[in-house]
Amino acid sequence: GEEADPATIAQGDRLVAVLDVQPVDENAARLMIDDPLPAGMAIDNPAILKGGDLAALDFLELTGEAAHTEFRTDRFLVAVDKAAKSTAAMRFAYIVRALSPGSFVHPAASVEDMYRPERRGRTDEGHVAIVGPTR
Repeated sequence: GEEADPATIAQGDRLVAVLDVQPVDENAARLMIDDPLPAGMAIDNPAILKGGDLAALDFLELTGEAAHTEFRTDRFLVAVDKAAKSTAAMRFAYIVRALSPGSFVHPAASVEDMYRPERRGRTDEGHVAIVGPTR
């Protein structure tokens, strides 16, 4: 349950990626959340989230109700049906594994209203360094 330092991830490490989405108004919306992975990382065991075995992640207090999730090779996607008059924050999580050593760009995550694409938000992009085994 400790925050990882993206500059010192070891090859083979498993991390929990957490997405917090805060609606800006009370309008109903169909939201699409897109979190691309940095190169060198892959989603690890997506069946954990689909199967509901999240006991080890209870401390995250996941609050998002997803209409649909996709675990692709290069990104995590979540579709959300946000109810009218709701301003509650949503939290989603998934597990990634560091596969390849190197220094990589972590592309920005985004959230977009599927029927009003002018209403969208993005995170900053970041950088990840995966350190290989020492010999």
